Amino acid sequence: MLSNVKLPLSDTDKLQSENMAGNKNPVEKARYCVKCKQFFLVACFLSEDGTDNGTVCNRHESDKNGLRYCRGCNDFVALKLFPKTTKPGFACKAHVSLHGGGQKAKLKQMSDVNKKRRILAWKLCYTDRILFKQEKIAIRQNEIEDEVMKVDPTPLPGVYAVVPIDCTAMVSPQNIAVVTMKERKTLIKLFQANNIDTYAETIGHITKLQDNSNTPP
Repeated sequence: MLSNVKLPLSDTDKLQSENMAGNKNPVEKARYCVKCKQFFLVACFLSEDGTDNGTVCNRHESDKNGLRYCRGCNDFVALKLFPKTTKPGFACKAHVSLHGGGQKAKLKQMSDVNKKRRILAWKLCYTDRILFKQEKIAIRQNEIEDEVMKVDPTPLPGVYAVVPIDCTAMVSPQNIAVVTMKERKTLIKLFQANNIDTYAETIGHITKLQDNSNTPP
């Protein structure tokens, strides 16, 4: 694997014309990789030990020297920059959505209404930690989902959110209240205005109404 060799962008016609035009004994400049299905410089087919592979470029070698080829970077980058997967990928974290199949997997997930609801609720909670001045949250997707289902057994994606009951403490399964998106905006404004007492009263009123609606007659 040659960390100092950049694979050229796909330009098959140019490479072939440079190689063949007006030269009776052309020097091989480009070679076709059967895995990439593209032409690359011959140097890209040389392994670190000098072995010349005639059909597969060196981006498909086993990881050496802590480097791996990224399609998006068009270069070899550190292994720690790649997402942890069961199979070696050829797209770093920055390019996995475009070159690593991440976008396809995400679209498949979001096509499922239940998965979409859980993902959106957790992502919103994780984003809101900044608004509530928290460094992190201590809650999982399924824990948020359990609380939402207590309020509405058939919730739609993007209808409910969770916020901390005690807005000065970290979000956790013991410190969340399920609210509508409109109620969430009101509570965030109260917190940002430092109206902590009004925030607590509003949360208490919301949870009380939920308890009453869930109490059998």
